[in-house]
Amino acid sequence: MKYLTFFLILFLFGCSKTQDQPNQKPNLNLSFTTNGLELQLSGSSTDNDGVVTDISINWGDNKVNRFSNNDFLQLLFNHTYLNPSTYEIIVTATDDAGDSTSFILNVVVDFKETSLAGVKQTLFKKEAGEYLVLTINLHTYQESQQNEKFNLLTDVIGLMDIDFIAFQECAQHKTAPVFEGIIREDNMALEISRRLRKKYNIDYSYVWAWSHYGWEVWEEGVAVMSKFPLIDHDDRYVSTATGTNTISSRTVIYAAYQIPEGNMHIFSAHTHWRTSLNDVEQNRQIDKIKAMADEKEVIGNPVFSIVCGDFNVNPTSDFPWSEGYFRMVRDDIFQDSFLAIYPDANNKPAQAIYNTIGGNLPGRIDYIFNKVNPHLIILDSQIIFTPGIIGKVSDHSGVLTKIKILYK
Repeated sequence: MKYLTFFLILFLFGCSKTQDQPNQKPNLNLSFTTNGLELQLSGSSTDNDGVVTDISINWGDNKVNRFSNNDFLQLLFNHTYLNPSTYEIIVTATDDAGDSTSFILNVVVDFKETSLAGVKQTLFKKEAGEYLVLTINLHTYQESQQNEKFNLLTDVIGLMDIDFIAFQECAQHKTAPVFEGIIREDNMALEISRRLRKKYNIDYSYVWAWSHYGWEVWEEGVAVMSKFPLIDHDDRYVSTATGTNTISSRTVIYAAYQIPEGNMHIFSAHTHWRTSLNDVEQNRQIDKIKAMADEKEVIGNPVFSIVCGDFNVNPTSDFPWSEGYFRMVRDDIFQDSFLAIYPDANNKPAQAIYNTIGGNLPGRIDYIFNKVNPHLIILDSQIIFTPGIIGKVSDHSGVLTKIKILYK
């Protein structure tokens, strides 16, 4: 019995040898692709003598993600960076024994290249006396990939040498540091002007006024920007409400610029939508905008006047929902520059190609209205910030119009 006991002890001791073998670390295989500031990691992680229990990713921008799973045979992780740069990414896989394997990637991310191939060639300036005017609602920092969209907008302005830009929902956060006067460091017009100066070495000045709080924290307003010398500006409420704590408060801003042919006036407006069949607030706001344009024209004697903006009214809607638009163009004092190029844009049924906003209530609500003037002609116009033309910069698609002054 002693020998049998000794043999059993040896047998059991010998069988425990596999338990003393060193643990094998996890396997980790990765590759990546970039799309602008977006990075996608793909690959797999396995463990020969156990399971992978945890994967952590240090993205190199002070952000770390951790994932716990029992199956990492297929990995797919996405991350969006705020700024172009070279980032060191460290991916670590940990197994059930607590051992880990790290994989290091050095990745360069940059903005997507901006293509103007979808822009009509007739919109590019060819001779003196031609000017480009853009209007776009910026959507108050509610966009994903905001930095990339700022870059896209900057490229379009810089590459096309756009002369006058009108912004709506142009915002700044109420807690951002003050830059100058009422302008805060994250003011969207300020940000775009800084980018234009840095990337294209062009100085665009701007004027901005805020109307109300958006989402309770954004000082949301309207702005006008140009590379020409600013000679006058003004802003005022055109709505019945004039408090910053109500979204019904609406402001219009005016700027006068010195161009070679004389002075030009540009207005940026964002009128409120009609709320009922009997609501006339939008009509009142449009009447005040037109009156302000008349007032400034008497004082400034401009070569031409243009009113741009998001008017929250669709000409193809049934009356009275379309009344505000036709109130703007009645008596042929103001001309819809886009309609001058696309005479069927107001036809019913509405055509989606003319929508400047999508969502639940799609339609054409963004306009560049020029005061009718025998010395000014509309050469071309296009809705440009769509996936098929340039790309999206906000929930609005914007309008770009090319005009020509026929005398100096």
